[in-house]
Amino acid sequence: MHYATIAQRGRALFIDSIWWTAILLFVPLGPPTDEISLSPDGFALSVMLSLFVGQCIPILITGVLWAVWGTSPGKRAVRLQIVDAESGQPMSTKQAVLRTVGYLLTFAMLGAGFAWVLFNPQRQALHDRVASTVVVTEAPANT
Repeated sequence: MHYATIAQRGRALFIDSIWWTAILLFVPLGPPTDEISLSPDGFALSVMLSLFVGQCIPILITGVLWAVWGTSPGKRAVRLQIVDAESGQPMSTKQAVLRTVGYLLTFAMLGAGFAWVLFNPQRQALHDRVASTVVVTEAPANT
């Protein structure tokens, strides 16, 4: 298996962050602004809920894409695939779910879970370790 480089994974994450941002900007995920309470507690709760939902929805969509495609749009564009760490076979739906949970943990730790890539010989981030997956480069198409 040819493990994806940190640069490849970074490019894929950048591409994914573009469509995540589009979701956050153009899809209303929180309460309408006229319904946000002006009291300090109500306002803080509304903002926290909007931030939480705004972060979770794109990650959950990504998890569904992992289960269906075995990759995210960003990884697909960079020609990367997520596979089982032991067999190299496509990840299972269970692994996609575990990876999504791990991704939520990675983002809850302000992205610190990505730092594991620097110290792991298989270049696994926290979410890869949780799901026993690795990110690999796709085999070139036969021509």
